[in-house]
Amino acid sequence: MLNCNFCKRECKNDNSLRNHERLCKTNPNRQSVKIDAAREKAYKKYDCSYCGIGISLTNFKKHENHCKSNPKVIEKKGKNCPVCDTFFISESVTCSYSCSNTHFNHLRNKPETYNNYRTICFKYHKKECVICKENKIVAVHHMNEDHEDNRPENLIPLCPTHHQYVHSRYKDDVLSLIENYIENLNLSVA
Repeated sequence: MLNCNFCKRECKNDNSLRNHERLCKTNPNRQSVKIDAAREKAYKKYDCSYCGIGISLTNFKKHENHCKSNPKVIEKKGKNCPVCDTFFISESVTCSYSCSNTHFNHLRNKPETYNNYRTICFKYHKKECVICKENKIVAVHHMNEDHEDNRPENLIPLCPTHHQYVHSRYKDDVLSLIENYIENLNLSVA
């Protein structure tokens, strides 16, 4: 058997002896002391010269090259959103998901009028169910079942429950109330 030169511990082979001596606590030149110093250096935070945020050494250069406060990054990637005109720094075309949905709306498969049927409906009708006056969650029902027909008189605001009634065997319970609403509808008051 092989023994450690520092603590006299027995080791099975040359490799285990070499590894043990390298990390042995009684070795004055043990490697873990060097490892501890390297860890301390790696965990130390360095302040970004642009934004002042503390960054570890391993990510410091990458952060400074992409920091949104870096004038070179602002010049290269900064732009105004085509929808809301807000200045932002990014590779993307718009500043947010909301603006993206608005900006790229024309690329959807549905006709533009279909995407706006809720807007059309609530422009001419109060945002509440015509049967129960629910105003927190309001669906829009196409009376003639044609989703291409977005005339205000075809769009009826209903709560999810009554909207489900219309599409079920219970439609007779609510259909007369909806037809009464349509008869009394005055669209010129929009």
